[in-house]
Amino acid sequence: MLSPIIDQVSSIPNTIAYPAAFYSAFRVGAKVSVVNQPRMGSINKDTQVGSTVLRLPSGCRLRLFYPTNTTDNTFAPYSTDGKQTTKGMAGMVGFRQLGLSFLLEHLADASSGCIKDAPIHNVNNLPLLIYSHGYGGNMDMATYLFRTMASKGMIVAAIEHTDGTASSTVLEDGYERRFNEYFMTGRQQLTRRASELLEAAETLPYIIQKQFNTTVGTTMLGGHSYGAPSAVLAGNGASESLNIKGLILHDPALGMGYGMLPPNGAKSRIPTISYVSDEYNKAKVRYGDSTIHIKGCFHGNFVDAPLWAPRIIMRSLSLVIPACGPADPMQIHDQLAESAIAFLDSQDTTSTDVISHDLFELVHKQ
Repeated sequence: MLSPIIDQVSSIPNTIAYPAAFYSAFRVGAKVSVVNQPRMGSINKDTQVGSTVLRLPSGCRLRLFYPTNTTDNTFAPYSTDGKQTTKGMAGMVGFRQLGLSFLLEHLADASSGCIKDAPIHNVNNLPLLIYSHGYGGNMDMATYLFRTMASKGMIVAAIEHTDGTASSTVLEDGYERRFNEYFMTGRQQLTRRASELLEAAETLPYIIQKQFNTTVGTTMLGGHSYGAPSAVLAGNGASESLNIKGLILHDPALGMGYGMLPPNGAKSRIPTISYVSDEYNKAKVRYGDSTIHIKGCFHGNFVDAPLWAPRIIMRSLSLVIPACGPADPMQIHDQLAESAIAFLDSQDTTSTDVISHDLFELVHKQ
């Protein structure tokens, strides 16, 4: 009875059988490897962080992270739109094109560690950081970093841009806009991104006061990669009435300024700190009052990429894309958060609390 079946199996060419067997084994192995992943950084046991999704008047949405003292334990998901979010992210890192979207599927059901729609802790004048994602990013990719930041006593507003550079976003009418590099020209993208940051700076304090009955204190803009020139353009163009007190930049992709920004090494008109990875430091990227090299940090360490899968896998992936540096990713997040809250509180780019941490190396000072 089994002989015909065995004959059929044995007749499958090795050029098909071996890759199919490898793919099956790889997929099973990948599924097993992400059990208990992603890894969430620890925060003070007496601290809770809330998260909610808001829309600006223009329809652009953002994800808010903030301290809360609620006793509720209903956690918001890591990926706001579930598999829709993870498929968009997989497409941006090339996984979807290779049939490997399943490598990020576990993020669709993961917990953010943030209490869903919780009230903001009843403290007035909390500092606010309005943050712009990188090229192909979204408002969820740095959830654990922003959770750590919020636990230090700030509000983080992660903008999800509508210029076509988000891996995926849902517009006000429910339409999903996936990444589309041709949706706008580069200059149009940068202008749209900057305008959305400025809109958030203008309207968020009122939205937060109305919805959460708390006032906002110091406001700064920030961004990762393409988000950094977006923040620079917005900060340089902001009116005095917006009272933007500083810029926090992570691996600023200054080459994507399209001739609209001051050059590499320039000083911004408002206090600015750039934090750079090993790759960006090697390329001599310098911007603002102070540039700090985070030793052992890769480009992906400024989002949550190193925490999505076991470190050995993400380090191996870094042979192809800079997903995870050799330093402890949770330590990187914690020191970035400590430095950010110190800068928000002091607005002093030379403060010891801002620039002095184990992984920090001050490489440029204006």
